[in-house]
Amino acid sequence: MDNLIKLLVEYGMFGIMLVAFAEAIFLPLPMEVVSIPIYLLRPENAFFYSVVLIAFSILGSIAGYYLGKAFGKPLLNKFISEGNFNRIKELYSRNSFLAILTSSFTPIPYEAYVLSAGVFNIGFKKFILASIISRAIRHLPQGILITIYGDTILTHLKSYTLVVCLVIFSALILIKKLLKRQP
Repeated sequence: MDNLIKLLVEYGMFGIMLVAFAEAIFLPLPMEVVSIPIYLLRPENAFFYSVVLIAFSILGSIAGYYLGKAFGKPLLNKFISEGNFNRIKELYSRNSFLAILTSSFTPIPYEAYVLSAGVFNIGFKKFILASIISRAIRHLPQGILITIYGDTILTHLKSYTLVVCLVIFSALILIKKLLKRQP
């Protein structure tokens, strides 16, 4: 795995594009193991690289959505009953926007949300909007901070990890409350 990561980092932006596309479908490799080393090699381009990462992640998400839509239900029907499938679909459909929106901050791989959106036939526009916001929330700050601070940001992040986690958690609670207010 280390050799693959080194190879992807050597490819620079093309490595980011490949991993971002694949991560949204089947790659359980966190983007940061490839993107951050590339950002740090050329900090002045980190913001641009993060935008490219988001764009290719969305393209991969679209592919994953349609793969889930085409092959997911027949595959799931081999493992769960139609009744259980419908119950899961109902639960996921009720909370799909929030689930996809917060997917960047859960231990469940993003590709599980992408494929599930296709399997359970979540509205495509809702899926894309939530995916764009989710990917931007996760990846833009990294590009912005590394563009501004370079590798010194890593020292600061280590010192303030708890504060950053609390801010993210609070923001998620606020988003959830705001979404509940909508008719």
